[in-house]
Amino acid sequence: MRRPLVLLIVVLSLMTFGSPCLAGQSKTVSGLPVGEMTPSFLVLPVTGPHKGKEVCYVCEFIGAPTIFAFFRQTGDEMASAVKKLNDLARQNQDIKVVAVVIEGQDSQPWLEKFAQENGITISLAILRNGKDDVAVKVYKLNASVSNTILMSVNRKVAANLVNVNAENFKMLTNTISKILHQS
Repeated sequence: MRRPLVLLIVVLSLMTFGSPCLAGQSKTVSGLPVGEMTPSFLVLPVTGPHKGKEVCYVCEFIGAPTIFAFFRQTGDEMASAVKKLNDLARQNQDIKVVAVVIEGQDSQPWLEKFAQENGITISLAILRNGKDDVAVKVYKLNASVSNTILMSVNRKVAANLVNVNAENFKMLTNTISKILHQS
């Protein structure tokens, strides 16, 4: 007699409060998971030594710790994060940093002006085909997030962070510090 009563209480509490297993599933996911290989992909650099010529930075920076920062679009939020990424690259000469804008070629004039006005030295690039570019699928990028920042070491994803901004940038620097101390 007690068993059906306990079962009824469990069912009613799940209906009222939801399944406890669902709590972890609300985290936004974007980008390759940690441990996966970083596949080659072409971008069109807007700044830097490869400006105007398609290049694969995965191939260019083989072996070096590399941050691939994929931004959905240009704007103030991207600007503040890229400034911090640029500072990070200046402080850590061994880390290569590339900021890639997914929205495509329409963002090129904004990126050029932004880089010039702010002394940005990291590579800024665009996906030639925007959100339809093969890199979006290959890197499993979620189009609804502001950015996906992947750190690669020896062509393997060592960190994956989503929606990094000026307020929470410290989580990126802490993660990078841990990864570099492990290598």
